[in-house]
Amino acid sequence: MKTFLCAIFLGTCICTFISAEDANTLILQLKNKDPEIRRVAAKTLGENGEDEAKVVAALILGLQDKDTFVRRFSAQSLGNLKTKNKDAIPALAALLNNEDEKKENQNAAANSLGKIGAESFSVLHSAFKDKSKPIYIREKAIDAIGVLGKDGKSAVPDLMETLKDNDLRFSSAVALGKIGSEAKQAKESLKLIVEDKKQRDKSFKDAASTALKNIGN
Repeated sequence: MKTFLCAIFLGTCICTFISAEDANTLILQLKNKDPEIRRVAAKTLGENGEDEAKVVAALILGLQDKDTFVRRFSAQSLGNLKTKNKDAIPALAALLNNEDEKKENQNAAANSLGKIGAESFSVLHSAFKDKSKPIYIREKAIDAIGVLGKDGKSAVPDLMETLKDNDLRFSSAVALGKIGSEAKQAKESLKLIVEDKKQRDKSFKDAASTALKNIGN
């Protein structure tokens, strides 16, 4: 088994390469009483790219850890695994939708759901469309739909609608651009935004312009 060194500074860790044989040790460290050790284990499992079922299961449990950084690193690691295991989707969705959770952790959950791929679409789309949820959760869901790329194409009509929402319009424009050629039906709406001389939000107009370029002809 290869040895490894980890150092924690301000909640982050820097690690050398971890061989696959170290996975069992890291999984055990996720149960350590010391939260700093659990943080390193959660983060390192994702950096190693180890994707065995036992690693996924351990990281899913890490999403329920009482330490906020362990939850965050577990969420990030689940998105970094070489094989994106759909078994993690319900637990990541629960973290995203928990209104008492730290926003940084919700962001990590949303990003990983996007990285997992098409299997995550339904939970992300539901979070995006649920108007009873806080704006920041809906926004994170939109961002993750963008990460899905073409697999997020079914959300295009709803994203076109939220181009009219002052709180969600920027993220919606960016997501449409990331969906790319599958979002062609949004071209006219985006073009109107770019050409609207009364629209003073430069960032929004730039996002719409970039989306048009990414969507193409």
